[in-house]
Amino acid sequence: MSGPSPVAFTREQLYQRVWSRPLSVVAGEVGVSANALAKICSRMLVPYPSRGYWAKVGGGRAPVRPPLPTAPEANMRRVTITSQRAASRRTRTRLKPSERREQLTEVAKEIILKQGMHAATMKRIAAQAGVSETQVYNYFGSQERLFVALAIGETAKIRAAQIADVSRFKGHYAQVIASTRTYLRQIDRRGDLLQMLMRNPQVRAGLRQENRKQGNTDRNVHAQHLVELYGIPWEVAVGCTVILSRLCGRAAKLIADRRITLQPAERMCLAIVLRGSRGVIGAYRNASRRSQGSHAA
Repeated sequence: MSGPSPVAFTREQLYQRVWSRPLSVVAGEVGVSANALAKICSRMLVPYPSRGYWAKVGGGRAPVRPPLPTAPEANMRRVTITSQRAASRRTRTRLKPSERREQLTEVAKEIILKQGMHAATMKRIAAQAGVSETQVYNYFGSQERLFVALAIGETAKIRAAQIADVSRFKGHYAQVIASTRTYLRQIDRRGDLLQMLMRNPQVRAGLRQENRKQGNTDRNVHAQHLVELYGIPWEVAVGCTVILSRLCGRAAKLIADRRITLQPAERMCLAIVLRGSRGVIGAYRNASRRSQGSHAA
């Protein structure tokens, strides 16, 4: 005897069906096991009742039904359920671990920018990436860790863009201009995503820790450059670097918050950074010349 004929559902129809009666009953009607039907629902991002739901309904304490989320892809809007074993609907590709991590964070980024952080569940990221939800957890452990990795990746791209632009110039002030402009322009481009991510306390903590480590390295490299180039004291070089960097960071925050546009922020930052840097360097070079003159006299 053959099993039940294949049954085609839209996601909306499947959603209504699994919330109308117990999953085991619906599964029997379409000729699959309750576990298989649950997997189909998970793959299609269709919420279904958890264990104990129908007992609570019988006791007059029905939990709130979760809404049906939007299908991430057009080919996930319909499903045909059959008792015959079917080939996987996912397009599976073998990627190196680093490539897979990059893919998953890019998928999360796309979802967040289109629909917000609440939509970037591990289940949805897995479905859109064409992998299992378990595999996403194997790479990141939790949704928050994935978000932290995404935020760190975005800041790394900003820094890489700065390094690439600075490398095109040789003079100190030309490099300062290139670094400042690129940083603010990258924030203008990526700020919306970073602002959404930074609303999560764990993301803020993880990114703050990463930025502190990288920031200390960048600060020391720049300060050492000032010492070697202009002969100013180390502590002055560090102080100048920190103060002017904080100024640019504050401007970047205003840009990301959309409280100021890129062009005036860029003009103000460059004016203050260049004048401040030249003022400090000039003061110590003049003091050095006077000291040398008095010794000569």
